[in-house]
Amino acid sequence: MAHATGAASRETEDLPYAEREEDYQDFDEYDSITKPKTTPFYKRRKYWTFCAIITVITIAVGVPLALFVILPKIAQVILNNSTMQFNSIQITNPQNTSLEMAMDGTLGNTGPFSATIQFPEPIQVYYNDVLLGSMVLPETKASGGKGVLKAQPTFNIQDEAAFGSFSADMLNQPTFTWVLKSKVTIVALGRTVSDLKLDKALSLTGMGGFQGVKILKFDLPSDAAPGQGINLAIDTEMNNPSPIGVTLGTIVLDIGCNGTLLGQVKATGAVLQGNSPSVLNLTGLMTPQTTPEGLATVSALFSAYIAGQTSETTAKGVSVLPDGVNEVSWLSLGLKSMTLKVPLQAPASLNIIKSITLGPMGMNWTGTDAYAPLANSPGVVAAFEMPFGFSLNVTQVNNNMTVIYNNKNMANIMSSEWGPATTTKDDKGTAINFALPPTPFVIEGDAHGDFDSFVNKLTIGEGESFIVAGLAGTVAMTPIGEVRISGIPFKSDVSLSGLQGLKTEPTVINSLTVIGGLPTGLQIALNLTMINPSKLSIDTGVGDNAIVTFAMQYAGDNVGTVIFPSMNLLPGQNIRTAGALFTPSGTKGGQELLQKYMSNQVATVDIFGSSSSSAIGPLAAGLKDIHLQSNMPGNPAQLVMNTALTILDDTGKTGIAMATVTINNPFVPALSIKSIKSTVQYAGRTLGSIDLPSADINIPGNTQQQSQPLPISMDLSIDSLLGLMIDQAKLNNLNAEPIIALGKMAKDPTIKIPSSVFAGFNLPTFVKAAMAGLKVDVAMSVDVVVGEYPTSLTLVQNGVPTVTDDTIMKLLPIVGTPIAQAIVDQATLSFTSVMINSPGETDFTTNINGLIGNTGPFDAEISFPSGSSVAWLNNGAESPIGQIAMPQVSAKADIGAQLALTNVPFRVASASNMADFVGYSLKAENFEWSVSAMNMTVVAMGAPIPNINMKKSVTLKGFNGLQGLAIQKYDLPSNDPNGIHLVLSATLPNPSSVGIEMGTVVFENFFQGQNIGFVQTSGLKLLPDGVSPIAMEGTLVKQTTTEGLNALGDMFRMALNGGSPNLLVKGKSVTPANGPVSWLSSALSTLTMNVTLPSLGKQDIITGIAIKTMTLDFTGGNPYSIMTSSDNIEASFKIPFSFPLSITQVAEDINIQLPKGRNVANLKLPLGAAQTISPGLLKTSYENQPLNVEDSGHEAFNGFSKVLTTGPGIQFFLSGTADTVAETAAGQVKIPGIAVNVPSTLTGMNLNAGGAKITDIKVTGGTPQYLEINQNVVLQNPSGLTVKVGQVSFNIGYSGNSMGVATVKDMVLVPGANSLPATFRMTPSNEAIRDAFLSGFVVGQSFNLDIAGSAESTDVESLKEAMASVKMASTIQGITDKLIPPGSTAQPDIGQMIQPLNPRKTPAQVVIYNPFDAPLYIKSMKATTHWQGKYFGELDYNVGFTVPPKSTIRTPTMEMVSPAGLAFYGLLLEFMAKNGGLLAGKPVDVSFDIDSTIVAVVGGADGYLGNVKYSQKGVIITIQMGGKAPEGGLPGPGGPKATTTTAPPAEQKPSATPATLLPDTTTEPTKAAVTTEKPTTTALEGPKETVAAFGDNGNWLSIFNKRQDVDLQPTLSDADLRSMGMPVDASPEEVEAWAKMMINSVAQDQGLPPLFV
Repeated sequence: MAHATGAASRETEDLPYAEREEDYQDFDEYDSITKPKTTPFYKRRKYWTFCAIITVITIAVGVPLALFVILPKIAQVILNNSTMQFNSIQITNPQNTSLEMAMDGTLGNTGPFSATIQFPEPIQVYYNDVLLGSMVLPETKASGGKGVLKAQPTFNIQDEAAFGSFSADMLNQPTFTWVLKSKVTIVALGRTVSDLKLDKALSLTGMGGFQGVKILKFDLPSDAAPGQGINLAIDTEMNNPSPIGVTLGTIVLDIGCNGTLLGQVKATGAVLQGNSPSVLNLTGLMTPQTTPEGLATVSALFSAYIAGQTSETTAKGVSVLPDGVNEVSWLSLGLKSMTLKVPLQAPASLNIIKSITLGPMGMNWTGTDAYAPLANSPGVVAAFEMPFGFSLNVTQVNNNMTVIYNNKNMANIMSSEWGPATTTKDDKGTAINFALPPTPFVIEGDAHGDFDSFVNKLTIGEGESFIVAGLAGTVAMTPIGEVRISGIPFKSDVSLSGLQGLKTEPTVINSLTVIGGLPTGLQIALNLTMINPSKLSIDTGVGDNAIVTFAMQYAGDNVGTVIFPSMNLLPGQNIRTAGALFTPSGTKGGQELLQKYMSNQVATVDIFGSSSSSAIGPLAAGLKDIHLQSNMPGNPAQLVMNTALTILDDTGKTGIAMATVTINNPFVPALSIKSIKSTVQYAGRTLGSIDLPSADINIPGNTQQQSQPLPISMDLSIDSLLGLMIDQAKLNNLNAEPIIALGKMAKDPTIKIPSSVFAGFNLPTFVKAAMAGLKVDVAMSVDVVVGEYPTSLTLVQNGVPTVTDDTIMKLLPIVGTPIAQAIVDQATLSFTSVMINSPGETDFTTNINGLIGNTGPFDAEISFPSGSSVAWLNNGAESPIGQIAMPQVSAKADIGAQLALTNVPFRVASASNMADFVGYSLKAENFEWSVSAMNMTVVAMGAPIPNINMKKSVTLKGFNGLQGLAIQKYDLPSNDPNGIHLVLSATLPNPSSVGIEMGTVVFENFFQGQNIGFVQTSGLKLLPDGVSPIAMEGTLVKQTTTEGLNALGDMFRMALNGGSPNLLVKGKSVTPANGPVSWLSSALSTLTMNVTLPSLGKQDIITGIAIKTMTLDFTGGNPYSIMTSSDNIEASFKIPFSFPLSITQVAEDINIQLPKGRNVANLKLPLGAAQTISPGLLKTSYENQPLNVEDSGHEAFNGFSKVLTTGPGIQFFLSGTADTVAETAAGQVKIPGIAVNVPSTLTGMNLNAGGAKITDIKVTGGTPQYLEINQNVVLQNPSGLTVKVGQVSFNIGYSGNSMGVATVKDMVLVPGANSLPATFRMTPSNEAIRDAFLSGFVVGQSFNLDIAGSAESTDVESLKEAMASVKMASTIQGITDKLIPPGSTAQPDIGQMIQPLNPRKTPAQVVIYNPFDAPLYIKSMKATTHWQGKYFGELDYNVGFTVPPKSTIRTPTMEMVSPAGLAFYGLLLEFMAKNGGLLAGKPVDVSFDIDSTIVAVVGGADGYLGNVKYSQKGVIITIQMGGKAPEGGLPGPGGPKATTTTAPPAEQKPSATPATLLPDTTTEPTKAAVTTEKPTTTALEGPKETVAAFGDNGNWLSIFNKRQDVDLQPTLSDADLRSMGMPVDASPEEVEAWAKMMINSVAQDQGLPPLFV
C-alpha cells in the first residue's frame, strides 16, 4: 500500500498541471472502501499481479480516451444546455461607442464537475440577428451544477443605429432577447478544454414603456424669466420591471396634454434602477401658449386640477446627456421612441376660494317684482390660495351662487356674465376683487316670508348672516398666457351689517323751508341727514311704488306727514330731501310748534313708520318698526333785519328823530305787513317807540326790503344818553370812564379826575365806536299774510342792529364849552430854558423849553393866533422886552403842554430894556417874566373849543457869574514854534435858564502865577441850565525863566504822577457870529474862572520790555543769586501825549513775577545811559548785576530755568519802577518813579526739540567697568541766552536700555550751535546689549540714542529740575574702517589638501586693524570662510595679542580647517582651476567672505571686554602653496585641545610706523578648537576619528561620510562624484591617486608640469 502511495505520488509529480484537492470532491464513491466479510483476496499474490496488469491497461487506454476525446464533447453539451440569468444589469457611463455594465447573474445546469469557465474572446451580443457589440467577461466558476456571474465589463458598441433600435425596444417592449456568441474555455478535472462554442439566446424583461407612472409632486413654484413662462417641478415615480438599469445623467422630456406642448423638463443625475421604482426629479418650464387651442388646453388642465379631476398628460423623450452636455445617440434614440402617459390629478379637491366678503351691497326695488330685487355689490373680495407660486392676476370673474338662509335655499344670484376683477396681494394673502353687477336676487317661492324676516332684521337689527355657495370662473393673466379656469367650487359664510333702525345717530333736519302757503297750512321742504350704519343700500326707484311716508307728531299730536318721493339710502351719511305738510290748525301741539318755529326755537318731533309706509311688501315689513326722533329747527331768519337812526338839527329841541327799518321775508311765498305797534328798548330802558295802526309793507319771497322813514319819539335826557353810551361802550369793550368823568366835570369843574381816565380818549371817535353795533330790543305785534295763509304774530325780537351816523355829534357842544375854559383858567406856565440864538442888537431867535401845566386830565392842542408878549418884571413893574411868535403846543394830561420850541422869532421891543435885563441876569441868581395870550383855541378829546384867554407869570434863573468851568481832558499832541501845542476839552456849567450863543472866545492860562500860555474856542454856546462842551486849542509856551521852567516841571510831574494842577483862566474877548454885541462883550471881560486840570491817572509809561540777550552765570557760589548781563534790552514806552520826547537816562528796580503778582526774583540796575532809537522805543544795557531769587521763589525759579532749558520760551512779568530824564520843546523834564508792570518773554533753548548731534567719535580707552568714548556733542541754542552751567552729565540709552553716562565739563551754551566735548563711559545694562552695540559699531551701523538728564546731572540746585527735563534724541555712527585690511596670508600643503580621510589644515596669518584710539587686546578669534558663496573652512583660536591704537598687526600662525571626505574635492579642484598659479607655487590673491566672532578687550588686557560679531566680504588673502606650515605653527591633527591662553604681550611703545606693527612670530596662539563644523554652534568639536580599516568590498566613502557631520558636507552626492570620474567605491589609496591625477590635469591645463609623478 505504501508502494502504491509512492507511485501515486510520483504520478502526481509528473502531471502536466497542478493537481488540486477540490478537483476530486465530487467523486463520493471513492471516498472509502468497505472491507468484505470473506477472506481477503488481496492477500493473494495472483490477485495483485492481475490488478497491476488491468490498472496499467486501463490507465493507458481509458485516461487518454476520457481526457482527449470524451471530455470536450461533454463540455460542449453542458455548455449548450446550461442556462444564464441576470438579476441586475446596471448600465453606467454610456457613450456613443461604449458603455459600462455592472452585471450580477447566475449560471444553471453547469454539470456535475467543478469547473472554471473562461472567456478568452469577447462576447458578441446580437439582437434581431444584428451584432450590437461585444464585451469581455472575466472567468467564473461553477460547481454543483450552478455558478455566479459577476462582472463589470465595458460593452463596445459595434452598430450605433442598431443599438439605438434595441434601446427603443428595451424601453418600450415587455421582453427582448439577446444572443451571445463567443469561444469558451473550461477547466475541469485538471483538464483545460478550449474552443468551446458559445451561442446562447438570453431572454430579458424589458422596461415595457414604464406602465403606471405616478406623479408624486406637481408644482409651479415661480415665474420664469420674462417671456419664458412658469418654472415647473415634477417628481415622478417610474416602475422599471426590467433587471436592466441605466445611469442616464441628464434627460430632457417634452410635457404635453391633448396634443399641446406644455413645456420641457429635465432631470440631472437621473438613474433608472432595475427591478425597482425610480424617482426622477424633473424641473423645467411650462412655456407660454400663443394659440387658442393651447390656451384652452392649459385652461382645462388647470380647471381639472383645481377641481380634483384627472388629466391625461404625456412625457416624450427628447435627449439624454449623460455628462450633462453631450448627447448619446443610441440612448436618445431609445428615449425619443418612448411616450409616457402620465395621469395628473391633485391629491384632493382644492378649495382655493377660502372666503367671500361682501362690500357695500345694494337692494334695488325698481322692478315690478318685490321678491326679485336687483342685488349688487361693488366690492366683493374673494380670498383665495393657489397651490402654486407663479404670479397670477385675475382680470375677469363670473359666478353663480345660492343664498342659504335659515338652512334653506332662499335666493339665487345668477351672474353668468364675465365681469372685471383685480388681484391684490398683501401679508394676509391673495384676494380677487370684483363687483357683483346688478343681478336679480330671485327669492324662492317658498321663502317669501323668510325674505320679509331677513329684510326686517337687516332694517332693525345690527346685522344678519347667511351662506353663499356655488361655482365660479376666472380669467387670469399668467406667465404662460391668459388662462380661463371654470367650475371653481366655493362655499362661504357671509354677513351683512344692519341699518339698526337708523338710530345709531340722530336724523338731522339740516334745513326747513316754507315753500308755500295754503289756506289750510304751510308747505315745507326738508333737507335731512340720515346715517346708515350698514353696508346695505336700499333704492325704491321712481313711481308710485317708490314713495315712502312717515307720520310726524309733536307733543303727542299729529302735526303732519313726512313724504319721501323715493327712498335711496346708501351706507354712511345720506343727505336727502323730503316734503312735509305742516297742519297746525286744531291742535295745541301744532300751535306750539308753529310759535317755536317763528321764534327760532328748536322742537323735537317724532317720526313713525307703519305697515303702509311703502307699497313694496318686503320693504314695508322692514320699515314698519321704524321710530325716529329729530330736532326741528326754528326759523333762523329775523323779521326785522336792522334799523337806522338819524338825528335832526332840531332833535335836541323836539325829541323826534327818524328811523328806517329793513324787513326780511324768509319764506318762499310773499309776506305782507298790515300793522305795526312796537317799543324800542335798550337794556330795559325805553329809548323810543313806533305806533302805526295801518301799514302796507309788502316783501316778496326770500327778499329784504327797507321801509320808508318812520318817526320815533326819543328820550334825550343826559342820563338817558350817557346811560346808552356807557352800556354800548361796555358791549363794545370800550372804556366808559371818560364819559362818566365828563358828566361829573360838567356838574363840578373843580373836581379832580385822574388823567388815566382820559388816556387816549377821543370823544367823537368814542361816540362813533360806542354806537357802532348798537342793538335794540323790539317788542312788536304785527298782522301778516304768508302766501294765502293769514295770521297774527306777537314777536319779541332782541338785538336788532341799529345804525347811527355823524349826526350824533350834534349833541356834544351842549356840555363842552364850560369844561374847557375852566381848565385853562386853572392852568400854570413855566419856562425851564430859553436859548438865545445868533444874538444881535435888535432881534434873535429863541429855543424855549417849558410847561403849560395843570391843563386837565386829558390831552389838548393849544394854539396862539395872536402870539404872546414878554415883559421883564423889574421890581414888580412890567418892562416889555419883546414879542414871541408862539406856535401851537400840545398839552398832555396831568402834565400839561411841554414846550420844546425851536427858532422862535424874538423881536426886541426896547434896546435899553434889553440891556438892563442882560446886565441884571448876568449877576442875579433869578429873574421874572410876564407872558400873556388872547383868543386861544383848545382842541380836547378831539373836539375844538375856541375863544379861550390866558395870562401867566414866569420865574427864570440867572447866570450867577458863570462859575464852574471844568477841563475834561487835555493833550499835548505836537510842538508849536514857541512851545508845545495844547488841546483842551472842557465843560462850562450855566446855572441860568437862559443860554447864549457866544461865538469865538479867548482865555489866558496861569499856573503858580506864571503865564504858561493861552487857549481859544470857536462857536461857544452857553447852554441854558446845563453844561456846554468847549473844545480849545493853544500853546504851552517855552519858558525862559527859572520860575517858568520850575512851574512847567512841577506841572508835568504832577500830571504824569496822577495829580491835578490848578489853573486860573481869564476871559479876554468874545465875538458872536453876527458881529460884536456891546452888552455881551462887556459882560465877558469881567469873567474870571478857577480851573483844575483833570488827573491822567497812574500812567503805564513803560509798555513793554524785550530782553534780546542775556547771560546767566550759574557757576557762582549761590545757586539763587545769578550774575547777569545784557547788551540789548529794548523797552517800549508811551506817554499820554504825542509831542516829541527823548529819554536820555534810565534806572530800574525790577521784580520778576511768576505768575503775575508773585515776586520770584529781583534785579536792580543803576542810572545809566539810554538811547531812544525810535519813537516810543529805547535801548539800554548793563553788566554784572545779580539776579537775586526770593527765598519763597526757589521752586518757581527752578521751573523758570526748566522752561528756558527745554521749552520754546516763557512769559513772565516785570514789576517795579524806573527813573527817567527827558528832553521836551518846553524844557528838560525829570520824571522819577515811573511804574513798570509789563509782561515779557524769553526764548528758551528748547534743547529737547533740537536734539543732539554727535561728532568726532573716538574710543579712547576702557576698564573692566566701562568703555570710554570721547566725542563732541553739538547742541543748537535758538535763543539769545548765554548760560554758564559748569559740569553736566547725561544718561545715555539705546532701545530702552541704559548704555552709560556722558559728561560735559564747563558747559557753556551760547546762542546758535554749540560743540561741546563730552566723555561717554559706556556701561550697557547687559552683555547682549554690549555685544550687539560693539558688533554694530565696528561695521558702521547707526544707533539712535536717547540722551536724558536727571536731578544728578548738575550740582547747581536751581538747575536740577531743568537738567532733569532734558530728553534728547541723537544718533551715533559706527566706524567704517575694515578690520581685516589686505595682507593676510595662507600656505596650504597640497598633500594635506588631497588626502581624503582627515580634515584639511592650512596655516594662515590674518592682518587685524585696530580702529580705536586705545589698545585692543584680542583674546580669541573664531572665523568661517566662504569662497564664492561656498563653505571653505574655519578657524577657532585663543590668540591673546594686543593691537595698538590705530595700528595694524598680523596674527600668529593659525590653521584654517577645511572639511574631510571626498565631497570637498569638487570645490578644491574648482578653487585650484580658477586661481591659476597656485599649483605653480606662486602667491595668489584670493577673495574670501569671512564671518567671525572676536573676543576683544578695549584698552589693553585689563580693559573693557566685548564679543564682537564681525563679517567682511571680499577679504583678500594671499595664498601660496608651500607644502609646509610656517614657523611657530600649531600642532597638527590629533593634538591636544588647548584650554589656556598665553599672557598678553607687554605694553608696546608707539611705533614710528603705527600703520603696520607686526608681532613677534615666536608667540604662538593657543588653538581653541579645530572642527569641520560650520560656525553655527557655540563650541566646536575637534575632528572625528580616522577610519582604521576598510572591508575588502565595502563602500568606504559611505562609511566615512557616516562619521562626518552631514550638515557640513558640500552638497555632492555619490552620483555627483561619479560624474566627475571619482572612483567612489575604490580604496583611499586609489582615491588619492585619482585626486593627484586630477590635480596634474589642472596643472596641465594651466601649462604647468605635473605636481605628482
